Amino acid sequence: MKFEAEIDDAQIDALVASIGDQLKGDPTKRTLLAAFALEQVLGWMSGRAVHQSLTEQHTDWLTELLPIFYPDDIPSTVRIFNNFKVPYGRAAYISRVLLEKQQTSWRQKGRANLLAALKLKQAEAQGNIGKGDALKYVPVSLDNISYRELTVIVEELFRDDPTLAPPVNKSVSPGRRTIDIPSQLFPKLIAKLGA
Repeated sequence: MKFEAEIDDAQIDALVASIGDQLKGDPTKRTLLAAFALEQVLGWMSGRAVHQSLTEQHTDWLTELLPIFYPDDIPSTVRIFNNFKVPYGRAAYISRVLLEKQQTSWRQKGRANLLAALKLKQAEAQGNIGKGDALKYVPVSLDNISYRELTVIVEELFRDDPTLAPPVNKSVSPGRRTIDIPSQLFPKLIAKLGA
């Protein structure tokens, strides 16, 4: 049995512009949203989709919706709050839950972004090491998901060698951080990232 759903223009206009514009310009996204909505309602009616709270429901929904509308972006509090009208505290919690899920495309993207950021500054770090200044810090700008991956890797490195100099948070702005990383950590971090 095939169902077709029609989404009224007024409903699209009620959405935030970034989502509404995507739906207006991309029939595939309209089809994906309609299929998602129908699946959720039928799941609820049949008892297959049971949520214990709105937070659990929003988390499940955003797990499906974020890759449709923002496939290249990490789940962030601001994106969830602004674009999906989830209350800020709940949006913060949901973004943390989504980021902490292992084996997600966001985690892989975080590792890729971290590796790219380290490689941009690798020559500077190598120069410091070559001059005998392996402890000299090199500033690296990271997005939040890359920073989370950095903390995981640094924790592993310090378990193996607690005498290493640690990275230092230099500044924080919405969605980004500048971290001062000792030059001696660059080869170790890059190796841990598989490069």
